[in-house]
Amino acid sequence: MSGDDVPLLGVAGPWGDDEIRLARQFEDLHQLLYAHGGISPTNAALEEVAKLIFIRLWSLRDPDAPPDLFDAASTGPGFKRAFAAALASDALRARTAAGDLEPLWPLDEPFRLSNDQVLAEAVRIVRSAVTDGPKDVSDPLGTAFDALLSGRYDHAGGLGTFLTPSSVARMMAEIGADLVEPGLLDRGSVGDPFCGTGRFLVALLETVPTAHIFGADQSPSAVAKARLNLLLYGVVEPPVWAVADSVTDPAVDRLRNRAALVLTNPPFGEHKYASAEGIRRTAGVITSLAGAGRIDPAVAGLVRCVDLLAEGGVLGIVLPDGVIESPAFDELVHSVHSGPSLSVVANVSLPAATFALSGTVAKTSAVFLRRARPPRRVGLARVDHVGYVRQAGRAAPDPNGSDLAEVSAALREGLRADESGTLVVTRTRPLVAIVAPGHSYDPSRLDPDALRARAAVANAGGVELRDLLTAVRPRRCREIRCPYISVLHLDDLGNVNWAEANAYTPSTPGFVARGGEVIVSLLNPARLRAAVIPEHLTEVQVSPEFGVFTAHDRPYAVLAVLLSDAVRRQLAPLGRGTSSSRRRIEAEDVLSTMVPKLDDERRSELDATLRAAYAAVADGRATLQRTVAALSTD
Repeated sequence: MSGDDVPLLGVAGPWGDDEIRLARQFEDLHQLLYAHGGISPTNAALEEVAKLIFIRLWSLRDPDAPPDLFDAASTGPGFKRAFAAALASDALRARTAAGDLEPLWPLDEPFRLSNDQVLAEAVRIVRSAVTDGPKDVSDPLGTAFDALLSGRYDHAGGLGTFLTPSSVARMMAEIGADLVEPGLLDRGSVGDPFCGTGRFLVALLETVPTAHIFGADQSPSAVAKARLNLLLYGVVEPPVWAVADSVTDPAVDRLRNRAALVLTNPPFGEHKYASAEGIRRTAGVITSLAGAGRIDPAVAGLVRCVDLLAEGGVLGIVLPDGVIESPAFDELVHSVHSGPSLSVVANVSLPAATFALSGTVAKTSAVFLRRARPPRRVGLARVDHVGYVRQAGRAAPDPNGSDLAEVSAALREGLRADESGTLVVTRTRPLVAIVAPGHSYDPSRLDPDALRARAAVANAGGVELRDLLTAVRPRRCREIRCPYISVLHLDDLGNVNWAEANAYTPSTPGFVARGGEVIVSLLNPARLRAAVIPEHLTEVQVSPEFGVFTAHDRPYAVLAVLLSDAVRRQLAPLGRGTSSSRRRIEAEDVLSTMVPKLDDERRSELDATLRAAYAAVADGRATLQRTVAALSTD
């Protein structure tokens, strides 16, 4: 629903130096607002900047607007009058779900920027960012949103509000548009039912400018900004609506089975969504949620978006990795209630830096689902760099650049190609692979370094670690007993600090490990921690992050191969979780690693050597502790 007769006030471009420079200007403006503007919280400061951008747009579009409004030293009263005039302009209205026209803000909404120093700086930034011709930054409002709210958003409702970078949204729009069944984009709608300020709507406009677009959000403030974004992009009467709940709203219901492409980053937060109607609808597809009082809003949003897809339509959605790996997600994909042939067709793992500007290191992925015949191949990719990093609370250029454009191009090319085979790795840095359906959704399991390490051990006659170990079913404790081993008591060579373990009294009981058993931390495999419990200890407690294993023979020899570089390289990239430090693997991941096959003599030698070395370290620590304690009492 783009307007051909309205100048386009944005040109697509990656997050680069120009966008970071503009973000810095908005950050400086935030400091002025904080010190002199009298506007709080930060959300409200952004609201006033958005209004100023709206006035700027009106001054460029309406011939009756004062020509020197952004050139002269205008004061607060002048901009108050200008904002009221802009709201009343018929050229800058939005279309409601009922088909009516309305202003972006209520007609009695005030313009609150009154400090002349703050206003002058804001006018200078907005005048440069919003012009009638091509410019360096495609999404100035979104850049302002990133900069002003960086780590400072008021999460009053308790839901995660993390702003998708424009470069990630653009990558998702390119991949999603390529995956839609041919011809459907010409007749189906595209949009975002959780649109926020409209970043995905902007990406869709840049990628499929002729499509019929829609947006909805439960925040009227966000809807005003999304409408403004679309007006900046030349959309006439942007169809973006404020709704009470996107999961249950009747206006969104009317789009069911009609969407060719949906892109979204829904709210998330475990057990934060409590709408009885929304949960009922979600449980109609994911039946295991029936009767739940609260669910993750990301799961409710996921089911809602799937419901909007037409046959052949695609959903691209940003989800925490924990949701993608959850039983609920698996049930959705395989549920008969999801509709015909819903399949995962691509998954792009995103780095922790992606949402760092929003104040979180949540580990997320962009997953793509299609309602069509089952795919012959699935695309998996891992983005390591998004073009920026967070330094001192603000965006700074990543010296390694951005992987996004390369990942987008390689993934699309790989999925269009006609080669046969179950695995094609088209890129290694960044990782892009095309696999047969049924493979794990996690691209880290195709990490080139890990695959090379595994192949090298296998080619040398290695065996899987399951030939040497068996996983023990977790033995839960009802009360805390010492020694209690946490990962903090264990170094990367398998030494346990027994003095600290004996003094450690956590608030939660752990699992039982017995003498001679092997413990392996299943959190953060990039820093592998493992140890043998000495045989003279009947049993100890270990924190729940540990897996407990029984060695078939000579446990210290097993520990030696487990701590070897080849095994570390196989395990390092694995795991799913909320952040890089909370990535979790399973006992099966440990058992399936390839280890060197050692003859009986070598295993006996290793077992004896390590047994003696660990005992010596423990004795040495005990001697040091006694010596220091004695000196302290002298």
